[in-house]
Amino acid sequence: MKYDFWIVLKYLAYILIFVSFAAPAQNDSLFIKVHFLYGSRPLKQFKSTETKHFGGKHGGHVSIELDNVDYGFGPSNGSFHLFAHKKKPRSSFDTKNSEGKPAYMGGWKYASVWIPLTEEQYDRVKQVLENYTNKSPYDYAFFGMRCASATHDILAQTGILKSRSNFYYILTTFYPKKLRKRLFRLAETRSYKIIKQEGRTTRKWEKD
Repeated sequence: MKYDFWIVLKYLAYILIFVSFAAPAQNDSLFIKVHFLYGSRPLKQFKSTETKHFGGKHGGHVSIELDNVDYGFGPSNGSFHLFAHKKKPRSSFDTKNSEGKPAYMGGWKYASVWIPLTEEQYDRVKQVLENYTNKSPYDYAFFGMRCASATHDILAQTGILKSRSNFYYILTTFYPKKLRKRLFRLAETRSYKIIKQEGRTTRKWEKD
C-alpha cells in the first residue's frame, strides 16, 4: 500500500508539471481596456445646452486601449456610407494618448472592462491594432462594420471572443450595448475588473 501511494504521488507530480508547461503564460502587467461610452440624449429641459449624439440612447461608442493608447474605429472626415463600399472606403482607426486618465471625463457615462492578456495575446492584439491603424480593413457603414463590430473583430483575433465572420459581427454586434453585455458576462465568469462612471443628470442615458 505504501508503495502504491508513492507511485500515485509521482504521477500527480508529473501531471502538475505538464499542466504548468501547457498553460499559457500570463503576465499580470499585460492587459487591454475596452471602453464603452453609453448612448444618451438630452433631457427635454436641457436641449438648448446639451448636444444630440449619433444613435441617441442606442448609440454610444466603444474603443480599445493598449499601452495608454486608445484605438477607436469610425468614419473618416465625419462621413460614412449606408452600405459598405470596398473601392471607396470612408473609415479609419483613430488613436489618442490616454496618459493614464479616465476614458471619458466631463460627466459622461461609461464602463471599462480590463482584460488580462498572455504575452502571445498581447503581441497579437498589438500587431492587429497597428495594422488596422495603418490601413483600415473595412469601410465604416451604417449597415456594416461600425465601432462595436470592429471591436468584436479585434477581440476575436486576440482569442478573447470566438472568431466569426464579419457578417456575423455586423448582425450580432450592431451597437455597443450588444458587445458590452457579452463582456460583462465574461467579466463575471473570469473575474475581470470593471470600472464604471455615472453620467451627468442633464442627459437620459441607456441602461444595461
